[in-house]
Amino acid sequence: MTLMEKLEAAGYPREEMYHHESDLYVYVNQLTNLVIDEWFKEEGLNRNLFVSAFRDQITGKSMYDIAFQYTPAFGLKEGT
Repeated sequence: MTLMEKLEAAGYPREEMYHHESDLYVYVNQLTNLVIDEWFKEEGLNRNLFVSAFRDQITGKSMYDIAFQYTPAFGLKEGT
């Protein structure tokens, strides 16, 4: 399961998933904290190498920038 799929399955709205090229942007909240932590543990990856945070200039909210997790950028179908 991709991180995007896991976020969506947990109730995070797809319309609040943004991206720049292959980087996935989602708002920082309790749900995203939990799902992102779980997904990186399940995948055996170090979250600190792939996840940073920034403040969205439009909303003023904090967002995660997750490297290489916007799967449509790779031309892959969901679930592959």
